Amino acid sequence: MGKDRRKEKAEESESLGKKADKFGKKGDGKIAQNQGPDKSFTHQTCRHILVQKQSDALRISEEIHTGKISFNEAAFKYSEDKAGAHGLLGDKAQNELDPDFWAASIKCKEGDWLREPVKTQWGWHLIMVQARITKKKK
Repeated sequence: MGKDRRKEKAEESESLGKKADKFGKKGDGKIAQNQGPDKSFTHQTCRHILVQKQSDALRISEEIHTGKISFNEAAFKYSEDKAGAHGLLGDKAQNELDPDFWAASIKCKEGDWLREPVKTQWGWHLIMVQARITKKKK
């Protein structure tokens, strides 16, 4: 028998702020339907995996979706992000992100990731929205 990874997955999800719904599901990586732009937040805490080829992004997405690797592990292993933060972008406002990246990220459920890669001027991204917050102006 293989190793039971349910506890590890639950701990990982909890550390990412990913909350289960009332049925215990944590999302499937698909764009949330009927979820348009939400003006109740000013910043999103995002993580991404950046690659240059769409085929690479699709392969990585499939690995994550099938449970072969976690999003964070894939970011460490595959992301070509020059910032060296292994995919962690931190708290970003709309004007701090590429418009296509922001538009895709607002369609994602908080605590989930988008299975479909997003094309920007920098390459192909897999996006995870860890949290949405409102920061007060100083």
